[in-house]
Amino acid sequence: MNRTPNIIVVDNEKSELIDIQNGFFNGGIPCLPIHYQYDLMTNKSGLDHITLSDFEPRIVVSDLNLRDLSLTAPIELVQPVATMLKKLELEGPYILIFWSGVAQLVDTVMATLQERFYSDINLPMYHTSIDKSQFSGSGNATALKDKLNEIIKESKLFNALMDWEGRVAISARNTTNSLFNLTKPIAVAPEADYQVLHTAKLQTILATIGNETLGVKNAKDEPEVALDLGLAPVLHDHLQGLTETQDRSIWLEAVPDIGKRLHPEQDVKAHLNSFYHVGAVSDDSQKSKRGTWIEFNSEYLNTPGNAQKIKSQFGKTIKTILHEEFLDNRQGKSEERATARNDTTIGFIELSAECDQAQRKTKLHKYLLSALIPVKHSRFTIFGEGARNTAHSGIYRLPNLMIDGEEFIVKVTFMYQIGVIPDTHKWLGLAKFSLKDQILADISYQCSQHASRPGIIRFD
Repeated sequence: MNRTPNIIVVDNEKSELIDIQNGFFNGGIPCLPIHYQYDLMTNKSGLDHITLSDFEPRIVVSDLNLRDLSLTAPIELVQPVATMLKKLELEGPYILIFWSGVAQLVDTVMATLQERFYSDINLPMYHTSIDKSQFSGSGNATALKDKLNEIIKESKLFNALMDWEGRVAISARNTTNSLFNLTKPIAVAPEADYQVLHTAKLQTILATIGNETLGVKNAKDEPEVALDLGLAPVLHDHLQGLTETQDRSIWLEAVPDIGKRLHPEQDVKAHLNSFYHVGAVSDDSQKSKRGTWIEFNSEYLNTPGNAQKIKSQFGKTIKTILHEEFLDNRQGKSEERATARNDTTIGFIELSAECDQAQRKTKLHKYLLSALIPVKHSRFTIFGEGARNTAHSGIYRLPNLMIDGEEFIVKVTFMYQIGVIPDTHKWLGLAKFSLKDQILADISYQCSQHASRPGIIRFD
């Protein structure tokens, strides 16, 4: 392990908590010790007196019996543990270690915890128990440290994930260190203030990185994005340096199928596609930002009289465009096609030139017409003989995506583009999601290829 994961230690006996704490501290293991103080009226979780919002542990060490030494039945022991874990609001993987000399009782408690509270709390990736008498106190610090490392390695996947987290954290620290050393003044005059000089140089370097990465105006609006993107290559280089010296067996043992050809379920693929290609947006997200997927304003779309205005712009009705571009009109019955149309969401993807957006040179933003089609209507997205995924070569079909918990087929047509001022155009509704750079680059490339395809006169 490059770093020890965040640890919380919980016990209802203060003297025993101090002994446990001393064992960790003397072993050089940082932890947050918490005195469990249960009170039915004011402290139902036993942890309400502690602010935990800024601390997420990866290892929770707790007494098995948190309330009363007379409680020994598994059903009695489970509720306090469940309430404590719920209070911790753990979102990621963690190990739960109980101070208990009765391993069978711990397994029964965990089985009951899973049975009764699976939907209410995030259960640990791995659990175990250790005898308090063997590892508490400063005299047992070395034994405790060795035991903790042993427990982490028992869960091979947890060990690999924590190793990766540790290397990323070290890489971030090394990135900061390299910037600090890069900007350190070579020499300082006696009358000069070293701290002012060094700070000013570091600020200049960071501003230069942010401005060059996102453009001056965009960097001013989103400095955090500018610097995250600007420092990402340096962070990656540091991470690669650590990876080259990593023990390869850690991941090979943690993920046995790595290096093998797999065939995951379709919904798994959709989740992965969204993980890599979809970004979240808020209600106040800018419609002008490259890659934003914006719904066709439903109020405008459904207002009587506007259908003719849309047709005058596109040359065809939305219904006709839906079937020519996105949904095969030859599939199913008329009522089934109507259901598929009603369930399909029409929208636009902002695809202005990246360099123009960076320098705020975009006058009219370019939007491509797009459609979100629920996967339950997938048969309507297959066109003609040969089971093509698109109606023609001017359609880009994204890999299936999970949007708001539902799987969608997403298509973009290069045949219908508009150039508008985002904040004033009535067609643009709410931003629904954003696409990330990798897939945007592919859409842009395919769109430019389609626009520049040659045509010739020929007689065969």
